[in-house]
Amino acid sequence: MGEHKVRHVQHFEDRARFMPRLIEDVATLEAMLQESAFEQKIQRIGAEQELALLNPDCDPAFLGPQILETMTDPHFTTEIGRFNLEINLDPFPLSHDCLHRMEQQLAEMLRTGNAAAHALDARILLCGIMPTLTYRHLGRDAMTPNPRYYALSDAIHAMRGRDFEVFLTGVDDMITAMDSLVFESCNTSFQTHLQIPTEEFTERYNWAQMISGPMLAICANSPLLFGRELWSETRIALFQQAVETRTSANQLRNQQPRVFFGNRWIQHSIAELFKDNIARFPVILTKEVPDSSMAQFLSGQAPSLAALRLHNSTVYNWNRPCYGILDGQAHLRIECRYIPSGPTALDEMANFALWLGLMQGMPEKYKDFHRRVSFRSAKDNFMRAARIGINAMMDWFGEAVSPARLFEKELLPAAREGLSRSGVNDQDADRLLGVVAQRIHKCQTGARWQIRNFRKLQDHFGSAVALTELTKMMYEHQQTEQPVHEWPDMEWGSTYIFDCERCPVGKMMITDVYTVQEEEPLCLVKSIMEWKNIRHLPVENAEGDLTGLVTATNLSEFENSGDGWEQQPIKNFMVCELLTVAEDAPLDAMKDLMIQHGVGSVLVVHGRKLTGIVTKTDVEMWERLKKR
Repeated sequence: MGEHKVRHVQHFEDRARFMPRLIEDVATLEAMLQESAFEQKIQRIGAEQELALLNPDCDPAFLGPQILETMTDPHFTTEIGRFNLEINLDPFPLSHDCLHRMEQQLAEMLRTGNAAAHALDARILLCGIMPTLTYRHLGRDAMTPNPRYYALSDAIHAMRGRDFEVFLTGVDDMITAMDSLVFESCNTSFQTHLQIPTEEFTERYNWAQMISGPMLAICANSPLLFGRELWSETRIALFQQAVETRTSANQLRNQQPRVFFGNRWIQHSIAELFKDNIARFPVILTKEVPDSSMAQFLSGQAPSLAALRLHNSTVYNWNRPCYGILDGQAHLRIECRYIPSGPTALDEMANFALWLGLMQGMPEKYKDFHRRVSFRSAKDNFMRAARIGINAMMDWFGEAVSPARLFEKELLPAAREGLSRSGVNDQDADRLLGVVAQRIHKCQTGARWQIRNFRKLQDHFGSAVALTELTKMMYEHQQTEQPVHEWPDMEWGSTYIFDCERCPVGKMMITDVYTVQEEEPLCLVKSIMEWKNIRHLPVENAEGDLTGLVTATNLSEFENSGDGWEQQPIKNFMVCELLTVAEDAPLDAMKDLMIQHGVGSVLVVHGRKLTGIVTKTDVEMWERLKKR
């Protein structure tokens, strides 16, 4: 998430001090490009591994800062969510053993991280979005206590002028809002880096954009959020909406989102991208930048470009241009941010090898392709891939083609050639690209495996249990190090063993709940309860707050209250003293409440909002399952 010693821009004085340094950094960068003042004749690769942390119940473990306190390895750092960590892998020269060295370091880092997590009764999961995440896990206290994260959240909230809202439509719909940037912590990625020769940056960056759609389609691993089936790569839409600063008024002039794919091919240099981002997106974080970047450059140093790098860290291109310094020499690189974490470390390395090979192996026939192909075609491919995944159709130079056919016919051979051209070991190249080839052949991405097995479990146990069991099995498969195309389907008949003592109410509540408004007449309430064969019907006000409950017993009393009862509003008859619990309440405690109060249902709430209901019938069903 970038540098931590920053603050939220709140006053004109903040911008007045920071903006001259930012503009000077752009001028310095252009001077460096003109003088070719960048490292030459070497390329390096790198990666950042984002992790999710699970507790023994496969829910988020809010232990990131505590785990880091037990570690001395500088490769590990925080992420915005307390249930996340990040590993920054070393940069490796692009050479014959670079993929092997990176794979070995990643494995070693994951072992180190797992050991530290296990010591605190947690474990590490590689996933685009943790399936068991729910709304109740994402309060402001779920954010890592770090000034940068709070500053970024407050800045974006101030620009929006309202809470952070997410509205997604897939197989299911999801609409919700929160008061902080913690939504972004749902996403975990495997971000890849490639150092680019200065003179090749324009062509390589455009090519990175062109291949993004096909790449994303065969890497998808994030189909579920809050128990809803959304996009194959829900991260794409979620991240954009979580960091959204626009309002409806902005759309009158087609303002771009702060998380975006781009809107055109670049023509000249990396400076175009930085200038465009500065022109489009206001500065939201600032810090003290005492040194002049131009003076540093003229004195023979590699300038830090601190202001430019800070602003760049708050603009989220899916293919992000980066300026960096290593061993006193400046370089340019492309950061690929759309590849999800997981399903396994081997799948991630296979994705990395594919991306690296394609970046290095652009066929000669595509030279200057950006002069012949509409940018909107590449952007459309990317969005199709995010929504549909491996089944999306791609527009590839005017031909409609499936990702499987495109990779088989052209992109896998191009990637293999690119790795060979870069001197990468043949054995590593064949092994890793072979993983991708088998994934495509079997049409089994992480997203497809998750959805297929989620649906099976959901049909028999409901969403909450299905998500828990799915997460548990993902973790267990990761420990085998088998790539996702070798994962077998789950056997629902022998999967779930109900643990009544450990189970929170949120795991078994019914979330597809029928409700009525306070002003509705009793005749509607009676009809709904008869049509749907339900005995408990919650009542809400116009703001969506839970205000009452109607039961079958109440209803029988209403029917004897005299003529015209059916036209009376429900608010005059509903029960207002409600028995409610939170989602994290223990199931046994809820059962005791039902017995103590002699009721047949308990309403589950988050604040004043209804999130679910548990009835006596549900409890009896789970008790039978426990004894199975």
